[in-house]
Amino acid sequence: MAWFDKETNRSKIGLVLTGGGAKAAYQVGVLKAIIELTPQDHPFPFQVISGSSAGAINATVLACYANRYRVGMRQLENVWSHFHAHHIYLVGWAGLMANTLRWASEFLRSPHQSPRPLSLLMNSPLKKLLTNTVQFDNIQQNIHNGTLDGLSITAYSYQQRMSVSFYQSEENVQNWTRHKRRGERHNLHINHLMASSAIPMVFPAVKINRDYYGDGSVGCLSPLSPALHLGAEKLLIISTDPIKHKQLHHANINYPTMAEIAGNLMDSIFTDSLASDLERLNRINETLETIPSGRLKRNKSYLKPINSLLIAPEFDIDEIAGEHFCSLPKLLKFFLNRMGICANHGGNILSYLLFESSFTQVLIQKGYEDGLKQADTIKAFIEVS
Repeated sequence: MAWFDKETNRSKIGLVLTGGGAKAAYQVGVLKAIIELTPQDHPFPFQVISGSSAGAINATVLACYANRYRVGMRQLENVWSHFHAHHIYLVGWAGLMANTLRWASEFLRSPHQSPRPLSLLMNSPLKKLLTNTVQFDNIQQNIHNGTLDGLSITAYSYQQRMSVSFYQSEENVQNWTRHKRRGERHNLHINHLMASSAIPMVFPAVKINRDYYGDGSVGCLSPLSPALHLGAEKLLIISTDPIKHKQLHHANINYPTMAEIAGNLMDSIFTDSLASDLERLNRINETLETIPSGRLKRNKSYLKPINSLLIAPEFDIDEIAGEHFCSLPKLLKFFLNRMGICANHGGNILSYLLFESSFTQVLIQKGYEDGLKQADTIKAFIEVS
């Protein structure tokens, strides 16, 4: 489905960036290829940008640099190429022990006391990094000058138990409410990004107004919806979930470790909703093709088929993550080992947390190569020669 500007019927291409923690480095590589395929004199190809979790961070940086998107792309690649875990969460002895004591004290807390924020890791370094690098004021400037139509950042409200897409856009876009999801107009700022990227149990929830929010991939029944509500007619989706999943065969079946359980839960959070939403989009397109256009006009329907292009890795990111486990700080490896996460086990959760340049550079390069493999398809989709 799509909502259109009735007066100009201006075509809009929406960019949808899904979550995935450190896996989102793959998106940077694909975006790098797309920008290189875009002619120098061509305007920013995406009028609408929507993101959740780590994808929301990439989306916001692009939105801030929509008027100088090649500069923004270089900055995005530079940050991801030089990542270390200490840029995202506390990895030193003081930080990890303080968090461990925080968990221990929670068990001794009186039931009459208010609960304290608890998480596996404390991501205060990420907030400092984003505060210093993301120029949120540029979003409205780019909307005002027509370079960008809208940006959406999705987070999950623990109090309302629903997905909330915070958006900044042209004035003609109205708030929306659907089952378990809604859109709210906001002036986007650092807390929206911190909330959207707050992986459950891994990073602490973030308070916005009266509610606490977590990762935008949680409970997101329709990840394509925000871009469509902002007026996108075509959707280019960059996912971090591999197209082909390897089949696992185990000689011995053992009780799953906490890391394996957590990894499977995170995989479900970050991938299942996109696949079902794409299936729904394709079914709607097929249904609309059977309805004569004249009948749609007589019924004053503004629905049209939505062309979509999905770009996703064709390799096993978890396997690559296991190969780079040794690049993590020693103390952090010790703590992760206690949870059953190591080079040979727990790769599915490790790939979300491995913010190390040795890992992210590999994903950027592979994303770049995947983008160039589909050069002709991408150029046709964004309508450049």
